[in-house]
Amino acid sequence: MSQRVLPALFVSLTVLVGACSGGGGDNATSEAPATSEPGPKYTRFADFPGKALSTVEPGAPVGIQVKPVDVVWTPELAGKSAKPGEHYLAVYLAVTGELPDRGVKGARLDFLEAKVKIGPGTCNEDKNESPELCYLKASPATGLEKEVADSTWRSRTWLAGSITRTDIEAGDTVIGVVGFHIADDATIEGDMELCGPAKGEFYDDRKFPCVTIPKPEGTRN
Repeated sequence: MSQRVLPALFVSLTVLVGACSGGGGDNATSEAPATSEPGPKYTRFADFPGKALSTVEPGAPVGIQVKPVDVVWTPELAGKSAKPGEHYLAVYLAVTGELPDRGVKGARLDFLEAKVKIGPGTCNEDKNESPELCYLKASPATGLEKEVADSTWRSRTWLAGSITRTDIEAGDTVIGVVGFHIADDATIEGDMELCGPAKGEFYDDRKFPCVTIPKPEGTRN
């Protein structure tokens, strides 16, 4: 073979191999982009299921609306431990202002009550509508926090105080939790209710408006 033919043949083969390998490279880089994980969800007050309780702290000019969004039996809540032989009924609440066009200054939750039918002899006599009907004060009660993603409230670190106040901006939804201590051997009859004072009825808890507390998860064992 002529010495001049060999270089020409080598160049032709190099061009052919480069064209084939270039086509394979295009296919390798045409993979579908990876899908991203969905971010946290923050439900607005109106979109939480259930009936809202409109209530107002005695002396406050503007009230709040609350909805129970999660309920669980727990031996500890907001840094507090229940007494031996008791558990807390922890009620996580979505909260917003009473009026959609204005906020609430210094809102708090510790004036709320649970109305529970428990076996006789467990309540103070002057708080009994019947021998079994008890009105339990919220203790502990936390402050209210805005940036709480759905279903993360149980794992959040909550702080309780005797008076914990939080400003709520107009239209905002905030989350908090209240606890009610109930004996492990108490027999609860029927639905439990969350109650609070209303304008014109601040002190007679038998006349407070109430909403049903959903059935709690967990046990008192």
